[in-house]
Amino acid sequence: MKKNNNKDDSEDNSCIDDDSFEIQLWSKDLLNSTSGLWIIQLKTLLRKHYILQSRSWKTVLFLIVISPLVTMLLLEFVSYLFLFLTESNLHPSKFNLNGVDNCYGPDGSDACINFMYTNCIDNNNCQRDSAIDEIMSNFVVANNKRMNYNWETDSNKWENWESDKLKIEIKEKHDIIHVPNSKFIYDYVATHQNYTNYGLIFDIKNTNGVTNYRYQVLYNSTNHYNSTERHSLSMRIVSVARGLDEAIAKYAYSNPNATTKFNVEVKDFPIIGYEGYGEVGMMIYAPIVFFCVSMVIFVHILSSVVSEKETKVRYSMEMMGLKRSVYWTSWAILYFIYYAFNTLATIIMGKLFGYSFFLKTDFMVLFILFFLYGIAMGAMAMFITTLVNRTKTAVLIGISILIIGFVFNYLFSGDQMSYSLWSNDMNPIYRKLFSYFVPFFNFTKMFVDVKNKSSVNYNMATDSIIEGEEYRWEDLYNKPKFSDNAENSDHYDIEPTSHCAYYFLLNTLIYFVLCLYCDNILPNIYGNKKPFYYFLLPSYWKSKNSYISDKHWIRETKEKYPSKIDINKLDDDVKEHYKYTCDPKLNKDPIKIINLRKVFGKFKNKKVAVRNSCLSVKKDKVLVLLGQNGAGKTTTMNIMSGLSPASAGDILIYNKSIKKNPEAVQSELGICPQDDILFKDLTALEHLKLYSGLKGAEDSRELQELLNNRLKAVQLYTVRNARSKTYSGGMKRRLSMIISTIGDPKVILLDEPTTGMDPVNRRYVWRFIEEFKKNRSILLTTHSMEEADALGDNIIIMSNGIIKAIGDTTYLKKKFGNGYHISVIVDQNNVENLKAIATEMVPGIYLADDSAGALLFELGYEQTNYIPRFVKYLDENPDNYVNSWGMSQTTLEEVFLNVVHDKMINKTKEE
Repeated sequence: MKKNNNKDDSEDNSCIDDDSFEIQLWSKDLLNSTSGLWIIQLKTLLRKHYILQSRSWKTVLFLIVISPLVTMLLLEFVSYLFLFLTESNLHPSKFNLNGVDNCYGPDGSDACINFMYTNCIDNNNCQRDSAIDEIMSNFVVANNKRMNYNWETDSNKWENWESDKLKIEIKEKHDIIHVPNSKFIYDYVATHQNYTNYGLIFDIKNTNGVTNYRYQVLYNSTNHYNSTERHSLSMRIVSVARGLDEAIAKYAYSNPNATTKFNVEVKDFPIIGYEGYGEVGMMIYAPIVFFCVSMVIFVHILSSVVSEKETKVRYSMEMMGLKRSVYWTSWAILYFIYYAFNTLATIIMGKLFGYSFFLKTDFMVLFILFFLYGIAMGAMAMFITTLVNRTKTAVLIGISILIIGFVFNYLFSGDQMSYSLWSNDMNPIYRKLFSYFVPFFNFTKMFVDVKNKSSVNYNMATDSIIEGEEYRWEDLYNKPKFSDNAENSDHYDIEPTSHCAYYFLLNTLIYFVLCLYCDNILPNIYGNKKPFYYFLLPSYWKSKNSYISDKHWIRETKEKYPSKIDINKLDDDVKEHYKYTCDPKLNKDPIKIINLRKVFGKFKNKKVAVRNSCLSVKKDKVLVLLGQNGAGKTTTMNIMSGLSPASAGDILIYNKSIKKNPEAVQSELGICPQDDILFKDLTALEHLKLYSGLKGAEDSRELQELLNNRLKAVQLYTVRNARSKTYSGGMKRRLSMIISTIGDPKVILLDEPTTGMDPVNRRYVWRFIEEFKKNRSILLTTHSMEEADALGDNIIIMSNGIIKAIGDTTYLKKKFGNGYHISVIVDQNNVENLKAIATEMVPGIYLADDSAGALLFELGYEQTNYIPRFVKYLDENPDNYVNSWGMSQTTLEEVFLNVVHDKMINKTKEE
């Protein structure tokens, strides 16, 4: 750091602080170097991310550690439930075998059939056998006693259906029905599903004096499972067989009084609970649950990124020169780290909980599964953020995708559904669409591939648990096989598991490219966007720091964007300024605005905010824009900052066009927007360091001293380490103003910089602006006439989007003001005498007000020569008429009101 001495003004890289120290911080060579500035901006944003994440450490802890821990605990609960269902029972209880239960219709109604029976096999036609009728009657009698039923026992009263009954629709319960043959039973059950409880086919033959009794029981095999529970299907089949055997035995004895009763007691083998059955049950739901772990971070990305859009802090950084590629890269790196640590936490916890899926699978396979899936979902989230501008909307979209993914994983987590898209009968286009664009589809497939080999599995055929095998790295390149359907594996052409990893990378690339593309072509909240073919334009690939000849630019802009207002109807000074601005030979000012026009809406909703403005801003000057709300001041600022596109016209700032090269223009700007756009969890000093980095300054002792001096200048030094969310409105405004001075900008845009400040701090800010304007051009908007009077070297008054007046304060007051005001208080009986004296001393003086002895005189500037004599009379008061008096000049507020209300200027209309 060195004492300031006289230097060439061309060395405008330096920042002159108000204590007269010059500090070299921002290198123009670095700013013009794309790679150098890119690296510094990336480091700056990563530092910002680190600070903000460390201050929300509870959220970080939840995303990285708590979410996988909750997942493990949930799976433990599922495992416990499955173990409870298969707990050991070394001494099962015995129970008596019941009879056959009543049937129920498909909807629980009585429309059903207990038994259909026949003695004719296939489609044969034969006579009804009375022996079989007697056997069935014996069966019904015994079953009625066991179950306390009242089924009809007389076979003559049973229904006897012929083939014409095949399509009959039953409305009530039928106990026993004789049918023509076994084919009738098959056909009827096929067309009337879940109406028939059992079908019986008898075959009685007498060979060499020996009678053979054979019967076949038909039942619904899809409901079958191995169990000895009382009401299980297997026990009901045994009940049917026991009842028929009793009936046949009674018939064979040929003694109607004989009693045949087979009492059967059932007792299961000792039941040994499956130690691995809990994990089997757990792994059924594991793909669904682990899918949710990464989705927590997915929703957080949506919330965080869109929040920066909604609060406009992202646009604030872009106005100060932030490159979009840096912005997205910083977010990608942050969530790259998030997903990496989340993956490690998931794997470590899985191993600590002892799940074979984690213990028997190669570490890198697990890391690829969870990490690549995470970054693919992260890229999808960043793409979605380009489509929405509201945080609530983004979160709702995230939750919707979570629900869709949950259902998707539920459907595809089983082998049959998971591999169904690889069936030879399935159109491969569906599989490709899912693989290319749905990361959680690839996650489910890869998870199931690994699970089927490494996790314990349940074999239904043997009713046993099969331990998993080691899943090694080389297994990724093998095609997976069905765990329980191997016989059909030839019907499927399943891709190797490694393809899922490739699809994850493809998902990431597709969504990240879409993110960058849509971020450029979709309009931001200010309506700014690039054409959909922007990357094909030569200007996109050219250097961003190319300069334009101002003479050529002026001629080109005038021809391309002709004025739509009649300039001849403008005020003479405004007309002359328009001509000066559009004269390539005379205009050497650093800021040139030609025929700037901004239209919002279309057709009936069309509103013209700025109407073909032409103006120039000189160096070392503060140009103040005055106008009522909606006059076009802030819109002009937004266009100059590159946030909002102009409908017509262009702006040239230091030979860089805002229309052709907004990024280069933004590197020359310092901007204090109308609203305080701040990070609520960053301190004042951290804000200044952030924007210093975006401007290309490395952190150093000199930078620290400069920033401290800036904070002292606006009385924020003592609260430099307090977070901005604790600041008052005036303090936030001062911080926003100081941010605009970071990076030694050649042009500073201040949009109502002192709104909400108290008079004391407002004076500090005014003094700072006055000192800081050296070698710079400052454009300032305000509603404070006092501020405009104090700071404005030139003042422009806008109304209805048109420049109505221009000049310095004195000139405007002289041209549009009413001159001077003299107020005199006299006794009521002396009013007429004083009026006569005033008219005599000041010819043409105008009496503006006469109220109960309070007189108000107005004098034009052409009457200035008469004022001293009249003032001397009032001061000496020789006639003793005057009680008190006062004198004031026309205020800027009066000038403003006169101009805005068109008292002095005819209203200008568009042609």
